Amino acid sequence: MRDHSDQSQARAARDPLPRRRVRREGAGNSVCAGRVRFARIAGCALLTLAASFAHADPIDELLKERLPELRLPGVSLAVVRDGRVLKSAAYGFADLEMKTAATPDTIFEIGSLTKQFTAAALLLLSDEGLVSLDDSVIEHFPDAPESWRAITLRHLLTHTSGIQNHVAVPEFMNELFGGRIAREELPGRFFALPLEFQPGETWSYDNTGYYLLGLVIERVAGTDFWSFLDERIFKPLEMRDTGPNDPTGSIPNMAKGYGLANNNYARRPFLPPFVALSAGAIRSTVGDLAKWEAALVEGTLLGSQTQAAMWTATRGADGGPLPVPYGFGWIVESWRGEPVVQHSGGTPGFSSTIYRFPRRGIAVILLANHGDRILDTLALDIAGLVEPALQRPIDAQDPDATRSGRLCGVLESLLKGSPRSADLTPAMNRFLGTTTGKSWFEWIASHGEPGRFEFSEFYETPDGRVSRYRVALDGKPYWFSFLCTPDGRIAQVNPW
Repeated sequence: MRDHSDQSQARAARDPLPRRRVRREGAGNSVCAGRVRFARIAGCALLTLAASFAHADPIDELLKERLPELRLPGVSLAVVRDGRVLKSAAYGFADLEMKTAATPDTIFEIGSLTKQFTAAALLLLSDEGLVSLDDSVIEHFPDAPESWRAITLRHLLTHTSGIQNHVAVPEFMNELFGGRIAREELPGRFFALPLEFQPGETWSYDNTGYYLLGLVIERVAGTDFWSFLDERIFKPLEMRDTGPNDPTGSIPNMAKGYGLANNNYARRPFLPPFVALSAGAIRSTVGDLAKWEAALVEGTLLGSQTQAAMWTATRGADGGPLPVPYGFGWIVESWRGEPVVQHSGGTPGFSSTIYRFPRRGIAVILLANHGDRILDTLALDIAGLVEPALQRPIDAQDPDATRSGRLCGVLESLLKGSPRSADLTPAMNRFLGTTTGKSWFEWIASHGEPGRFEFSEFYETPDGRVSRYRVALDGKPYWFSFLCTPDGRIAQVNPW
């Protein structure tokens, strides 16, 4: 979602990655009629890949295939199992101009992966009794508007506060990146942002809330945000290459960030720390993030009850599921019917993701030096190579073509910006009315006309049925999951 301290205002969506070519359907026709069919899903390609390179590492082969497809200059990877690094590798270039190869020690901006560290920092203070997650925001910001009184720190942690996401306001971001807003002015500017819904009514990705959490940490701890993270998290875990972004580019082993301009690579500036702070201004390496993963596995930083709370999906005010199942700094999902906690991030020149499969003890960490390149599907495919049970199903037969046709129509209506409210839960309808919700599906629609809609799998959850499909956008395959509640309404449509 992506985002996330995310320079692109529509970033709060995933950008799944192509496994094979899919023929583009004719423009102007309904994408649903005749297109719900059997699918040969990516797992088939993975099995073929493993067999074809019997004497090669299939993860290496997969990354070498994907780098040019995704236009990624360089990628660093760590695969961790039960807190131990199974594989650490890098591919491509950290610096295209100098032809400097990426290595596992290459440093990348990690964008919104920062949020899990911000959440952990606040939880440390909460466990020590210095702050309560149920504190009103006004207790920490007396100048905040009275309309914020019902907003708690818990709402900020879970993106359920209703505060508009300032990153999705172009004028705000232009002023911020242009240096026309000083850091000390930001709280007052945040207070002027409108509430888009009442606290807890729905979910909407909100960098504003996480920035405010960093300021709360500073006020409660009596030190600056970076010093607190360094003393309480980075140093104890020996994360020596992790800290705030450096806009001067003077840090050794720092990758250069890139984007595409006129279909060519273009250097992007480093993100100044104050612009994103606790919402997305950390830089790190896959090795350091593997240490973070080990600390989570071993429970050396946070207690088991605190971690369980961090990985519990927030419910709406009505008790129902929200458009994205979010805990504290993590998305709390299911994959193939078992738990997965994950998050992605992006800055103008960098993309990142961590996928954790607690039941399997597996984590996949990917850092890349290209903005706007979401890495979820790549992480999931790597996990499937490590643990076959996590591979996407192959040759899946659709058990309910009528249901699939309806979901196809709902996706088409969302991409056109004209959904029927009766198809969706109240929380989903409210989400679509937010700045982030509108830009989410606009961003997905920007990838092209929808085409073939292929069934992959379904499974039941306490909230209803999750169904996954592979969908062609402009002839390239992407993945979508739908959560349908027992009453037939759609609570979640997520691109992974």
